[in-house]
Amino acid sequence: MNVAPMKALLVFDGREDFGHPDRTIIDDGSVACDLIDVEGLNGRLRGLGAREPDVVLLDSSWSAARLLKTALRVREAMPNVPVLLLPDLRAKPTAPQDRGRIAMVRAVRYARRRQRMQEELLYLALRDELTGLYNRRAFRVLASQSLRSAHRLQRQALVFFADLDGLKRINDRFGHGEGDRALSRTAAGFKATFSKESDIVARLGGDEFMALAIEEDGRGADDLCRQLRQNVAARGACESRYALTLSVGVARSDSERPHSLSELMAQADALLYRDKRSGHTPSEASTTDAVLTTELLECAAPTLS
Repeated sequence: MNVAPMKALLVFDGREDFGHPDRTIIDDGSVACDLIDVEGLNGRLRGLGAREPDVVLLDSSWSAARLLKTALRVREAMPNVPVLLLPDLRAKPTAPQDRGRIAMVRAVRYARRRQRMQEELLYLALRDELTGLYNRRAFRVLASQSLRSAHRLQRQALVFFADLDGLKRINDRFGHGEGDRALSRTAAGFKATFSKESDIVARLGGDEFMALAIEEDGRGADDLCRQLRQNVAARGACESRYALTLSVGVARSDSERPHSLSELMAQADALLYRDKRSGHTPSEASTTDAVLTTELLECAAPTLS
């Protein structure tokens, strides 16, 4: 199987051997080198977009101040790309070039492996293992950032708190494996509903799910709630022994009177349990019922069959 070579971006300042990648590292097909003069680095970084290299190589013979300044520019534009210092491999009697070049290729490979390992560990730290959604820790961090951004832009954010009805009964009657499948199907319904890049969806644990979405025309609380219930029910339709339904509470932020994510989560949680206790009878929560001054909504749902 052919493996695509790693992409390395060499940043240089006219150094002669940098103008010839084959003099700098061994070209065995495993590393594809691209060159950019440091003077044109800013324009190149702005134009990289999705074509980011696997690693960026800098000339270690530069001054410490210049190395730091250049490295910071690269990391700001490409925070997930490792930066390596390329040693001076010009002919030295005590250090054969070929040996140094081979060592550099190994360093490039190691840096990329290490970067991928860090990305995998970060994914595991932020994701729920069963559903692939964000976990509680990740939701708090990402949703808090999104909420602050919404406040700055004078936009309304919706915080959804939901739990899967009857999960204990599914576990007790059909086993925890079936309960896990019900949770995975529910998560798929959330993903189908909250599919915009700005949406943040998480499984908090057990049967509890949470989402944050920016309100837009056609994506109000009622619209999203209806879509969520339909998408979850549709993914449980293939199961004849039980239906997939949700209890849901929704809190809407007020950009003129901003509240924290914790406050909105608490309000959505309270509305969720009111929804559950009411047997999913249609109702609306008024602002006079809320501890906060944010506008709150409650979604209607069908009963569990």
